[in-house]
Amino acid sequence: MDNNEKLRILKDLISFRTVNGNEHLVTAYIHDLLAKHGISSTFIKYAEDRDNLIAEFDTGNPGPVLGFSGHADVVHEGALSTWTTPPFEPNVRDNRLYGRGAADMKGGLAGLTIAFISLVESKSVHNGILRLYVTMGEEVGELGSKLLADKGYVDDLDAVVIGEPSGVSKERLDAYVDSGGAKFTPELAAKLHQVSHDQKAPEQHFIFFAHKGWLMYEVVAHGKAAHSSMPKMGINAIDMLVNYYLKEKQFYQSIQATDPILGDTVYAPTIIAGGKQINSIPDIASLKVKIRTIPEFDNQTIIKKLHQLIDHLNQQPGYNLTIDITSKRPVINHPGSAIIDIAQKAGAHHLHESLDLPTIGVSLGTDASEYTRVNQKMDVVVLGPGNTTSHQHDEYIDLDTYYNMIDTYKEIGQQYLN
Repeated sequence: MDNNEKLRILKDLISFRTVNGNEHLVTAYIHDLLAKHGISSTFIKYAEDRDNLIAEFDTGNPGPVLGFSGHADVVHEGALSTWTTPPFEPNVRDNRLYGRGAADMKGGLAGLTIAFISLVESKSVHNGILRLYVTMGEEVGELGSKLLADKGYVDDLDAVVIGEPSGVSKERLDAYVDSGGAKFTPELAAKLHQVSHDQKAPEQHFIFFAHKGWLMYEVVAHGKAAHSSMPKMGINAIDMLVNYYLKEKQFYQSIQATDPILGDTVYAPTIIAGGKQINSIPDIASLKVKIRTIPEFDNQTIIKKLHQLIDHLNQQPGYNLTIDITSKRPVINHPGSAIIDIAQKAGAHHLHESLDLPTIGVSLGTDASEYTRVNQKMDVVVLGPGNTTSHQHDEYIDLDTYYNMIDTYKEIGQQYLN
């Protein structure tokens, strides 16, 4: 497969608007692409127009089971006025392909799919099983990977490569090191600050071998509506929610625990809403929060504390607070994992960057939280051709990195399964 076809496949994937839905557009496309190369695949349905896809190559010989995994959904494009070109009309400028999902993670998904096809057609893996996973609903709760995990599709995995974006452009490298989004040793931080000035490639990529878990929850304050001229006749849900929010914030500020690989708990209140009309006292107000968690102050500890806080406030007159929580576990790879060494050597051969895929722990989450929930023996490598423009306007992928990452994936598969 030449670079023109690799580019066409990525452009096709980006053109599908799979914002928290419609992932069947992507899974059907990949199903047909695999079929053109004589490879069968299976849909695992979640809901109407939403499914996962699995394809497998079994060498017939004993050996490990390796997964290539990528998700088909993307985040919302935001205000169209902020984009230089339409987000679902992929556009190449200065060796970059722009479009929503280019970095997160249709670039990684296309790369893993193309590498999978190449490894199957060339018969260059001789032991074990290579399996391709295309998941839906990753961005809003890892819905597809949860379904696959619950149905036993990852029970036999020895290792998985997840193609989430793991690169940083040379221009953003200093800011990334200082952002708190990843945990660096002082020595690695110093090296990265140095290579930001003499980086050989346009981007520096990492292997994320550990990432935080997360809590996603909504707190709702239930008040009583009234006319704004007589506020004492009602119960203002906004007042109730603000008081809760301030106490919640104090709780997170008090956490002292830290993890040597993942760093600190990250607290991010993201959506607050209340009221429908300016002359009415609001009877409902809500707060949505996403927390990045660490083993030393784990999800269940935080959940217990939140319930205690709400129960305490609800004992006061006029308070009626409820909470709805979704929880995912942190992921930390096993020390001395063979696939990390293989991936670093493959990156050195093909990516031509100043540092050969340093391993770091990060604050983001991936489908690995669901995979390792049911299979804690598997090793995890998060490695993808995208960068930190994920979730932003004018999201892009560097095309040389995209092509080189495909070769990196192919070598990982060859070395791990031989």
